[in-house]
Amino acid sequence: MTSSALRPAQPDTSGLLPTDRIRVCVVGGFSAVAPRHIEATVAHPATELAALVEPDEAKAERLRQQHPAIPVTDHVPAAPHDAGLAIVCVPDSAHAEVVIRCLDLGWHVLCEKPLTDDADVAAQLFDHAERAGRYLAVAYQRRFMVDGLHQRIADGAVGRLHCINARWLRRAGHPDSRRGLARRGHGVRGDLIPHLLSQTLPLLGPGPLTVQARDWQVGDGWSTEDVARLTARSGHQVELQIDVAYDAPHLAKSDDCWLEFHGTGGSIHAELPTHQDEQWAQAHPPMLYPRSGAPIALPALRSTAQCHLLQLDHVVRAMGRGPAPAEERQRELALVRTMAAAQVSALWQGPIIPV
Repeated sequence: MTSSALRPAQPDTSGLLPTDRIRVCVVGGFSAVAPRHIEATVAHPATELAALVEPDEAKAERLRQQHPAIPVTDHVPAAPHDAGLAIVCVPDSAHAEVVIRCLDLGWHVLCEKPLTDDADVAAQLFDHAERAGRYLAVAYQRRFMVDGLHQRIADGAVGRLHCINARWLRRAGHPDSRRGLARRGHGVRGDLIPHLLSQTLPLLGPGPLTVQARDWQVGDGWSTEDVARLTARSGHQVELQIDVAYDAPHLAKSDDCWLEFHGTGGSIHAELPTHQDEQWAQAHPPMLYPRSGAPIALPALRSTAQCHLLQLDHVVRAMGRGPAPAEERQRELALVRTMAAAQVSALWQGPIIPV
């Protein structure tokens, strides 16, 4: 992967000379998602990897072997005098504590999803970042995969939007770290639904929502749900249905992941890259099916590697403007509230919960 993935975003690095490169610290450097953030940091022209934080000594030693030129430490260091970026990749349950520690040490923060499953805690974290004068973001990099589709829908490509269907059947890359999690909601619902929500929830509009959720434990080896469904309805009469599942591992097969947008003027069907590369994305472009006329192939979606890089680019630009603007904060809080409502609904086997 190279910084060519940045070209669609037209980055302007004229004010980011080598002497101004932003120092990045990856906290939880041995986590499953950390390699993506490390790759993006190395590829971005305005960032440099300054440290990897891993308190487990055996894991830290393996990191030193993998990245001999990068300091590996067991604690979060103080931020550089001109403020750097801490990317938080620790287990979900530790996110809030580590985010606060990083903010207090002077870092801007990009936290892996979910920031938290508690809307009040999420608001407190953004308040803490505001007081510290630091930018706080959540790593929903797959948003950058579908921003072009959002624009087409806003421009009327499918007419008035009525419903969105989303599906993710994970066949490869099963998260072994989740097999031992016993709390309901920490399985496939907490793993995959937030990514699909990040790609679809803004299309339901800013008004009130209702949420209904169900989940099931059907496969061997899981301590919590491995099949889940979420349905959200907006006051604008747009309905979103998300279905996710962990299949038995088939490492030679791609995940089945797609979005469908249906409206009065037609539909868009988009197969989403998961672990696939840019070549796969180019070979599987989204399709627009108008109510009349021939299907139209739309521009290819970005790969996950490109999305990680574009997310970092967004954060790098935003850091210079201070804390997260109100619209970003509200977007993240809306997602946390929606997932919290889904948790309540699923625990009671599917009642409709207002958000």
